[in-house]
Amino acid sequence: MSVSPTRHRLRRITSAGLVASAALALVGSAVTTATAQTAPDEERARPGAKIIGGVEQSNGAHPWMAALLSKGSGNPADRQFCGGSLVSDTVVLTAAHCVTGTKPKQVEVTVGRTVLSDKRQGQLRNVRSIVSHPRYVKGNEAYDLALLELAKPVTGTAAVKMPTAGTDALLRPGAQATVIGWGNTDTEVPSFPDRLRGVNVPLLSHAECTATYPGYNKAVNVCAGVESKDSCQGDSGGPLFRKVAGRTYQIGIVSYGEGCGEQGAPGVYTSTSSKKLWDTLAESPEGKRMKQLLRR
Repeated sequence: MSVSPTRHRLRRITSAGLVASAALALVGSAVTTATAQTAPDEERARPGAKIIGGVEQSNGAHPWMAALLSKGSGNPADRQFCGGSLVSDTVVLTAAHCVTGTKPKQVEVTVGRTVLSDKRQGQLRNVRSIVSHPRYVKGNEAYDLALLELAKPVTGTAAVKMPTAGTDALLRPGAQATVIGWGNTDTEVPSFPDRLRGVNVPLLSHAECTATYPGYNKAVNVCAGVESKDSCQGDSGGPLFRKVAGRTYQIGIVSYGEGCGEQGAPGVYTSTSSKKLWDTLAESPEGKRMKQLLRR
């Protein structure tokens, strides 16, 4: 199944995820997920990987970067459907919409790989469990966060750092942040090489975000981007980050946007600085499990 990109407010998942869901629906439980991912206000599909307006990243530049792959024997570049980031040796952070309805046995994760098709790079891991933010599960899509517990630790790789919950020191409007991923680079004629790409994007004020997205939740979201520089399909779940004093802090998770790189339509990210995002984990057993995995 292939779904063409649209200009609507949609999630930034690749068609590999949609294809996997459709195939799994034939054997049972994923049928509702496949249906949801084709809806106008849900996942936006594409067949490959890049960032809008970005540049290729060198091998080893982001050792904590992760790619979510549909289980299978094909080229990893064709099976990648979302990004993620290593936040501990056994946990990968991604967007909840990337894994809604997905079972651990249906996905695998590669960490530290720059060129998806180069199996010599990085470390490949199976997934032991998947836990999504309890508020996202209950229908509040602003809480677009999930954790993948890996079946075996990733060794010799430092995790990306997370901001202190409740602080906004890294979110100053106008500051430059970087988003990386294997998402689409061309909304007119899609182009999808399998080397990781990145682009610098300006952080925007909550007022600017609300002007484009009336349902934007400033308590748990942040937005960034400018015309021709943005995340796109296939970048969902990947990191928005800043480097400060030699340290890399992930400040956001790629969530949704209207089109890609369009004027007046920035990308929206789940804010990892949000105190409310983390405090509300205590509302359910699933949330408490997330806190346990994160040790926050």
